[in-house]
Amino acid sequence: MSGVDSLSDGDVHERLLPAGPYQTSPDESDQLDVFTHEKLMHSIGSFSAVVWPVAATMLFASFVSIHVADPALAEALADAYLVYGPDKDKGASAGTKAADALVNALVIVSFFLVATLVIVGCYKLNFNKMLIGYMMFSSAMLLGMLGGNMMVIVVAKLEIIVDVCTLLFVMYNFSVVGVLTIFYQKGTPLWLTQMYLIATSVIMAWQLGQFPEWSTWALVIVLAFYDLCAVLTPCGPLKWLVHLVQQEGRPLPGLLYEAEIRRDHSSNTASQAHENLYYQCESEIPLRRGSPRDMPIDPSSSPQISMPHRQAPLRARLIDFYTKHNPAAISRVDKILERYHGREADMWHDLCQKYIIDEGDETIKLGLGDFVFYSVLVSRAAKYDFSAMIGCLVSVLMGLGGTLFLLGLYQKALPALPISILLSVMVYFWLRMVFVDFVSSALIIGVLL
Repeated sequence: MSGVDSLSDGDVHERLLPAGPYQTSPDESDQLDVFTHEKLMHSIGSFSAVVWPVAATMLFASFVSIHVADPALAEALADAYLVYGPDKDKGASAGTKAADALVNALVIVSFFLVATLVIVGCYKLNFNKMLIGYMMFSSAMLLGMLGGNMMVIVVAKLEIIVDVCTLLFVMYNFSVVGVLTIFYQKGTPLWLTQMYLIATSVIMAWQLGQFPEWSTWALVIVLAFYDLCAVLTPCGPLKWLVHLVQQEGRPLPGLLYEAEIRRDHSSNTASQAHENLYYQCESEIPLRRGSPRDMPIDPSSSPQISMPHRQAPLRARLIDFYTKHNPAAISRVDKILERYHGREADMWHDLCQKYIIDEGDETIKLGLGDFVFYSVLVSRAAKYDFSAMIGCLVSVLMGLGGTLFLLGLYQKALPALPISILLSVMVYFWLRMVFVDFVSSALIIGVLL
C-alpha cells in the first residue's frame, strides 16, 4: 500500500486545470455561465482523450483480478490495514458485515486524510524534493515488488520456466525505466509514459482489489464522499492544497495521466484566433486592476522599488516565473508586486490563468488515483458477474463524461470520483439484486430476452 498516498495527491493537479479551453478575467465572469460551443467541444475532446485509457485500465485490472489471485497477499493486506478481517465476518449477519466494512473503510480513508495533510505541510515548508523522492521510491517499490509478485504468479500459472536472477533483472529494469519515464520524461515518448501509468494503476488496483468484498464496496463509497468533501467544502484538505499551490506558485509533484485533446479543423481555427487575440493583450492582463496607462519600465533606467525582506523570495519566484513564461515582462515584476501587495493568492491565480492554463489547454491531466479506484470498483464487479462488470464500466465512463461536462459548464474544481462511483454502485446492486435474477428466471422458463 506504499503507493496509495502517492497516487491520491495527483488529483490536485487535475483540479488546478480548467475544463474549458480558456479562462476569462474577473471582469468577464458573467460569461462563464454561458456554455458555448467551444466549451462543449472542449468537454467532448477531453472525454474522448481519456475514455480509452480509463476503459483499458479497468479491463486490464478486471482480467488480472480474476486470473491472478494471491490468497497470501489478500491475507497480509487484511491483517495490515483492516480492523475487522474476513475471518471475523464468517457467519455474521449482513448488518454486522456492513458495520465492520464501514469501520474498515473509515480507517483507510483516515489514512488518506493524514497523508494529504502531511503533503500540505511538506509543500508549505518547501520540501518538494523530499516529496518527489518519496514518490519515486514508492513507484519503484510498486512496479518492482508488487509487479514482481504479480509476475511470479503469472509465471507459475503459465508454467514458464525462468530462473530467479533473470526475473530479478527484468523487474529491476522494468521499475527503473518506469520511474525515469514517469518522473523524468525527457527523451521518452509520451505513449511509453502512458503505458507505465496504466501499468501502475493496474498493479495498484490489483493490490487493493484483494480486500474482502464488503470492505471493498464500503471503501469506494466512503472514498467518493470523502473526495466530494475534500474538494468542495471550505475546510477540505484538497481545497487547502489547491489554494496553497495557487498562493505559492510552485508546482506540486504527483502522478498524472496526460493526453492530448484532439479538435476538428474549425475548432482549431477558432482557438488559434482567440489565442492570437489573447496574446495581443498580454501586457495588460496582469495589471488589469490598475490603470491602462501603466507601462513597462526598463529596470536599467528606473530605481528598484524598496520591498520588505519577506518579499524577496516572492520576487525571486516571480522573476523565475516570467523568465520561463514571458522573459520580456521581467521589467514589470516590481510593479506587479506593488499592485498585488497583500494579495499574493490573487496574483498567482491571475498568472496561472494567463500563462499556465492557456499553455496547457490542448491536454487533459487525470490523477492516477481516479484510474485506480475506478478499476477497483470494476474489478470487484467482475468477480461477481460479467454483466455487472460491463454495467459498472459503462457507468464509470458515463459519470466521467458527466463530470467533465459539469467542469466545462461551471469552470470550478470538481472531484472526479463521486459521480462515477455512486452511479456504478447503484447500477451494480440493481444488476445483482434485480437484473441477474430476472434474466436467469426468464431463461429457465424459456423466455428469450
